[in-house]
Amino acid sequence: AGGAGGPHEWVAERVSGHAWYYRAPLLLILAWILKNHFADPTYSSIFDGVNLGFHEAGHAAFMWFGSRFWSIAGGTIFELGVPVAAGLYLLYKQHDPFGASVCLFWLGTAFVGAGIYAADALVQELPLVSPFGPVDAGSHDWTSMLMKFGTLSRAEEIGGSMQSAGKITMATSLFVGSWVLWVTAKTTSAAGPEGTRGLPQRASPKEQEKFTMGTQHVPPAAPAVPTTPRSVEKRSPMILIPPEKTRPVSPGRK
Repeated sequence: AGGAGGPHEWVAERVSGHAWYYRAPLLLILAWILKNHFADPTYSSIFDGVNLGFHEAGHAAFMWFGSRFWSIAGGTIFELGVPVAAGLYLLYKQHDPFGASVCLFWLGTAFVGAGIYAADALVQELPLVSPFGPVDAGSHDWTSMLMKFGTLSRAEEIGGSMQSAGKITMATSLFVGSWVLWVTAKTTSAAGPEGTRGLPQRASPKEQEKFTMGTQHVPPAAPAVPTTPRSVEKRSPMILIPPEKTRPVSPGRK
């Protein structure tokens, strides 16, 4: 996807005209969230509420397949799949690599949440939430899925691996996001004051080319030669002289 010029040039084309300093504070907030995840395994961020919503939506969406297994697995599929879909949309449709890196961080939080849920499959100590009916021992998604594959005894190992993968994904997203901001700042400074001023922030390469062509210097047109107005010929007003009135001549008498 990097093209012939490499990933640096590919990203530079898409961040041209972006303001890096508006995005830097968000990167610091994400770094603070990751720090809390490392410090406290039970830490819950704003992403967890969003992930839970898509998790339950996945159950409802896959329920139409008529399979109990897919209805159960649909929660985790949606929880992990939605951040991936959002990241691809931002990257290839909106031409926003930094937004895609934020979605990568979101995916990492989803992995951590799913890993905590998976590790609880054997002991079932976590409080469960379900809008589709009463909660019982059979309501635990990962208990049902791991039992189907005969791996319930490895629940903690599988859950721990998913949590580690999530934290690595979050750390990777911070690295990618920092690199994108560095490319953005470098591209903006190299462009100079005239560079891409006025270019839409999410313009595609074709739009950028069209914009550049439209802003090229056009020599001014030659000044119009002033023309002197035609002299108006003065004419004396026309006076109409009515014809002389003549009396009718009566025929003479003989």
